[in-house]
Amino acid sequence: MIPSAPLVFLDANVLSEWMYRLRRKRPEHSEQAIGGQRRRFVQAFPYGFVTGYSPNDVPCPPDPDDRHVLAAAVHGRADILVTDDRRAFPPECVRESLSVLTGDEFLNWVADRSMPLVLRALARQIDYYRRSLVSEDKDAVELIAHLRKAGAPRFAERLENHLAGR
Repeated sequence: MIPSAPLVFLDANVLSEWMYRLRRKRPEHSEQAIGGQRRRFVQAFPYGFVTGYSPNDVPCPPDPDDRHVLAAAVHGRADILVTDDRRAFPPECVRESLSVLTGDEFLNWVADRSMPLVLRALARQIDYYRRSLVSEDKDAVELIAHLRKAGAPRFAERLENHLAGR
């Protein structure tokens, strides 16, 4: 079941893993760039930290390195688990009320429910890129290309069509 108004839940382990991967992918980025993203994310969802769970609370997924993700989602009573690795969370491991969506599917899900919200976020993101010293992106076309490259091709196409008036 997918909720009508999502809440975002964070897990310190997931954020650490995300920062580690970002650092490996972008070793030239400063702590301010990477740590700043993490701080903004935490600031945006101050009541979203999930604590008090154990990876042993869930019998699967098959990879023990993924159990903390599912355990945090279950403990936090999440409705949606966003991952681009669906194989890590097979249906037999996920309770019926928890939907597993890819990032692309989740972004489209949000757009289905509030395209004005998505367009405001897009405008803020474009403004950020135009002002950023870290990024070479200067307009919506390049930002959309980055979304596509990051694994959100359907969402990128949707934004392109919307901006083109289709």
